[in-house]
Amino acid sequence: MPRRELRPDQVWLIGVPLNLLLAIPCAFPVALGMFGLQILAGELGLAEAEAAGEADVKILFGLVAFLLAGLVVFGLNALFAFRAPQLKAGPYWLAVALLIIVPDVLYWTVIR
Repeated sequence: MPRRELRPDQVWLIGVPLNLLLAIPCAFPVALGMFGLQILAGELGLAEAEAAGEADVKILFGLVAFLLAGLVVFGLNALFAFRAPQLKAGPYWLAVALLIIVPDVLYWTVIR
């Protein structure tokens, strides 16, 4: 049985709510990634540096969590995004990244 092809508007209708829901479990990997970037900026002298004793371990945990969350998000979106041959991939994957990262960054910096 051949795989069912989707129209681009169907992919957007599935993708936007899915990625907004995926932003909830991705909040902690995004926070760890932000923390790792803050440590790196402190090491480079671009921001106020924190205690550098365990900075390598924190950066490693942040990058691993960010990578695993990215793989989960990519895998779930790829299940249906690749079934739409007419879908413009660039704007869709940019929207995926923004729908995951922007709500999480707003939560950790403004709302919380």
